[in-house]
Amino acid sequence: MEDETAYKLALGCAERQITAPDFLNLYKEFYTERLATSGENDESPAADSTAKELCDTLAVDFLRLLNSQKHLIIVDYLVQVLFVNYNTILVHAFLPRLYSVGNSVMLLHFFSQSSAFLANLSDSLIADEVSRDAPGCIIPNVLNANINEISDELVVAIARFLQLILKNMNGNATIASERTREGTYTLMSRLSKLNRLLHRKISVSLDAKIGFKDANIPATKDATHDFMSSPTISSPQFIPSPFSTSKVPTSKAFTPKYGDMKLLRFYKNIWLNNKIMNWEPIDSSFLSNYTMIAPTIFQDKGNPAKTVDTELTDLIETSFTCFAQFVSNKQYHQANSYFNLLERQWIIFIVKHIPLLILEHSSGNPQVVTNALENIDDKVVKAIRTYYSEKDDVKKANEDLFDDYPSASLDIRHDFIKNLIKLGLQPSALINDYLGEDQMIDTKGLSVTDELVVTNLQGVQEVISDIASFISTSLDSLDPELITGQATEQAEGLLQILNNFDNISPTKQRELSTSLIGMLQKALVDFDFNRITKICLLLSFNFSHSLTAILSFVTPTKVCEMLMRFIDISWDGCVETKKKEAADSEFETMNIFSSFAWSLLLLIVISQNYDFSLVDVVLQSSDLDLENSFVVPFISKLPEIPDAFFKDVRKAADPNMRAESLLMVEGWLKGLFINGSISDSLVQNVDAKELAMLCPFIFKQVLLALEAQALNDLSNLIGGFEYFLQPFMQIGLIKIVYWLEQYLYSLKSDTIADDVLGNIFTLLDSIFNPSSLNEDSRSFHNAVLRLNAIRLLKVLRKFRVQSQSNYGIYSSEASGHPKLESLIKNLTAALQISPNYNVDPRITSSDNAFPQKQLNYGNIMILNENPINKIMTNQINSFWNLHSSTYYNLDYLREIINLVTPRNFLIDVFRTLEYKLSTYGVPGARNRMSSAESEHVLDYLFYFMALFDIKSQTHAMHLLSLMESNEEQEEPSVSMRLQIKADPVPKQEVAQDDDFDMLFGENDTSTHGADEEIQIINVEEVPKFNHSAAFHRQSFGLILHELKTNYEAALPAGFITQEAYKRIERYHQKYIDILKKCIF
Repeated sequence: MEDETAYKLALGCAERQITAPDFLNLYKEFYTERLATSGENDESPAADSTAKELCDTLAVDFLRLLNSQKHLIIVDYLVQVLFVNYNTILVHAFLPRLYSVGNSVMLLHFFSQSSAFLANLSDSLIADEVSRDAPGCIIPNVLNANINEISDELVVAIARFLQLILKNMNGNATIASERTREGTYTLMSRLSKLNRLLHRKISVSLDAKIGFKDANIPATKDATHDFMSSPTISSPQFIPSPFSTSKVPTSKAFTPKYGDMKLLRFYKNIWLNNKIMNWEPIDSSFLSNYTMIAPTIFQDKGNPAKTVDTELTDLIETSFTCFAQFVSNKQYHQANSYFNLLERQWIIFIVKHIPLLILEHSSGNPQVVTNALENIDDKVVKAIRTYYSEKDDVKKANEDLFDDYPSASLDIRHDFIKNLIKLGLQPSALINDYLGEDQMIDTKGLSVTDELVVTNLQGVQEVISDIASFISTSLDSLDPELITGQATEQAEGLLQILNNFDNISPTKQRELSTSLIGMLQKALVDFDFNRITKICLLLSFNFSHSLTAILSFVTPTKVCEMLMRFIDISWDGCVETKKKEAADSEFETMNIFSSFAWSLLLLIVISQNYDFSLVDVVLQSSDLDLENSFVVPFISKLPEIPDAFFKDVRKAADPNMRAESLLMVEGWLKGLFINGSISDSLVQNVDAKELAMLCPFIFKQVLLALEAQALNDLSNLIGGFEYFLQPFMQIGLIKIVYWLEQYLYSLKSDTIADDVLGNIFTLLDSIFNPSSLNEDSRSFHNAVLRLNAIRLLKVLRKFRVQSQSNYGIYSSEASGHPKLESLIKNLTAALQISPNYNVDPRITSSDNAFPQKQLNYGNIMILNENPINKIMTNQINSFWNLHSSTYYNLDYLREIINLVTPRNFLIDVFRTLEYKLSTYGVPGARNRMSSAESEHVLDYLFYFMALFDIKSQTHAMHLLSLMESNEEQEEPSVSMRLQIKADPVPKQEVAQDDDFDMLFGENDTSTHGADEEIQIINVEEVPKFNHSAAFHRQSFGLILHELKTNYEAALPAGFITQEAYKRIERYHQKYIDILKKCIF
């Protein structure tokens, strides 16, 4: 290999199109061998001289290659050699000769590829090397070009490279070279005319990190005023403590305190998260409320008014900061969970709603956006970029194990700017001006209008001008049998739009959402059963997150209330008349039953997938009520199938009704399993509400009889159950898919013969994976399977067994009964139809036989490495440390609060903070016993509780009225006998070690005792039902109020001390004060 040179090696690899990483491996062998043949392998000066000579030769070889103009891939090789396999000697040898390359295309590609590498640099060793060489070698040599004579493209490329070098520099440096200083000034002068955004960003970095000898040094600026000059005060940039800031002359201008700024950042984070989680309308009132947050925090402090443009700029930067905190927490603090619904809501808010706010409320000044983009902190950008990059890496993890070449990913910032361009708020060039360092985008392909475009069956694109008419026409021609979750190339009309909903402009998304829900409302009022069926069908599948986006525009409350009014109120009054009118039409009868089934299914999808309370909808409605509701008890008891069937549960004691119910069951059993047909009289005399309970009852009784081997004719049973798949009877499948989960768990725990188990799986397969299915039933069948597929997969996979023995850490793939595998495959396919929220994506992506870690079938796992005590400790510490974010994301934290119950969470937090404040004081405070500092800690907690509890100003007033009321009879019992979903109560026998006792402040035994023992005061008369208390049943405010009421009753009897009562009274009053001044 003595005759081999780097020139020949690189040229040969380029001609064979060898990839850059593979070339680097060959180069390493070449370099090592050449050093070895020199005979100098030690660290002597002679060895250093040899290495320098070799690097000089390599530099000359690469210069020849670059000037040869033969292969662009040569530049990729050079970047690998210079930076990926960082060699400081080679860098010093090559860069001074860089501009001897006459080919500007090669130079442009070199700077672009080098920038791509530096933008994704995560190796700290290489970063340190770059930082060390930057001021003495890299920056001077890069600026050694004749800037005035190079192309505009090359100026921008050099500037981007310089920006990333500065970003990787640790500390600052002084450069003595006069030529470098002149090159810097010339570069910045040209850049200011080419790319003002990049010019501003580099100027900031240069001022902060590079100084030139004998240059004038700008006067030091006050850090606190710098901070306030930013459009936002929610950026994670370092906030200098006023205790360490040098004294400056007092100014009459408003200067907020350090603690107030941190509290404001905290407040905005929680406020935005709660607005987004609670589906609050994003309109002008949203923006006006947002502008009132700062005056609320800085009350009576002369906070200057801001323009709408300034507030919009602040909102943009604050939102990206909150999103960065959100994704960062997901990665580093919540590895035991799979929450992604709130992430999707944040994406919709930033990408769709903020552009609408800018369109409708800004003055039209483009700097509203550019100022915000400029001021977003580098840490925020890095967090977002890293998160999306790692998500992409996970998707491509199995493509090439050894391919570690950094790749740029598109992220939420790109989508935000694309939507601004669609609305005409920014030019197309902005996306590359601001995000070109991540990945250059062909701006010619970007849409510059908000037009709604569809492709017809002939492949011609059409612009839709009348959206309402388009939706109506599409619904009329929609064929439900095409909506099966299979390939959507043939999708047209509204289905095509929903499958591409993410890419539709914000204005058209809003118009589509309001029009579609408006049509649903009209159809429900007019009893247009066919249209009800089609709209609910399309919404239930949530194609391309369309339902989530639509609900962000029209709110789930509105959709659920109209559907519940249809089922609970309108249905009973209209159905008999409509059924008589449609007696001769099987199609119309099917439409009537289908509309009820799809309406109910959509309600289940919304309440389950979005954790949305239908009880709250009833409590806020003027005409819905819990007592006469069919929806609330049905959905709240989905896994329950009673052992006795009643046509009307409210009349269970009526002998006549019981006899009628028995006759109905007998008639249907004969029709299904004896006569083999369903007579017209059976269909005409049954209601959809009755079928929803009757079919699951029959299914349960048959399955129990089959398990007990009281029934053996499997073919007859399968024939009977085939009727469950008819469109008008499919509503019965809803309860079946939920009840089946607990039934299968009971089967797994019992000893059951294999042949009986096989019969059960065969019977289940005939329903959930039928060989043939009515075209009109296919869509609903898939939708029902999706409802509880995750939990069914979990229990079904437990029936698998290892087909071979285990060998060490490897095991063969588990398998089971053929019908079991068929069930698992079909459930997995149903989940793949459209997006799923808050589940482990590996469950639906593939049935991995060798998972890297345990599959999680829920949204959170409490494991040994993160027990609930540790999770609680970390969250409480964030309140104590005055942490700028919630530490845990609000979706995760809400799950934790529900897990331990709001009451226990509140009591544990109070005890711990009291103990920490009295023992350790406030972290970072000069006087740890200062009452003012201690109160600031409680401010964080109470702002969190109030913002967590309250969804709107109206709710705040209702709760305030309740908490200020002294009428005990108005207070509802915590165990109110409503059909209200209650939080699970943790078992009392959970072990608590000494550390746990110490953590939660067991030293205060009087308070603890009162808390545990005195909770409910017996009152003889039945308390009057209080809608406000019921609505706020799990709020921290109501819990505080109940504690205060209980303490008042316990105090005269001597069960608690006066000190304990005063403490809870102070907390109660502080919460009321927060309610009065907060902006919700």
